[in-house]
Amino acid sequence: MSSLKVYKSIDATSSSCSGPIGELSGAMNDALPSECVEIIVGDPATRDDVRVWAAKTGNRVVVDKEEQGKFRIIVEKVK
Repeated sequence: MSSLKVYKSIDATSSSCSGPIGELSGAMNDALPSECVEIIVGDPATRDDVRVWAAKTGNRVVVDKEEQGKFRIIVEKVK
């Protein structure tokens, strides 16, 4: 995993509903293929939303960890 190139990191711990997905989507649009966007969210429902969004858009979750009550997810742009 040390070869991951994180294009942008988003702290969305204070956001919910569509906010984190909108931020993630915008960052992924700007990223190049094989670059990653890291997003940190505060609740399990938003974590699930990120995973579903990644699958629907053809991107890949490469890291999904719970750390100190928050969820750190890194999504790689595939196409």
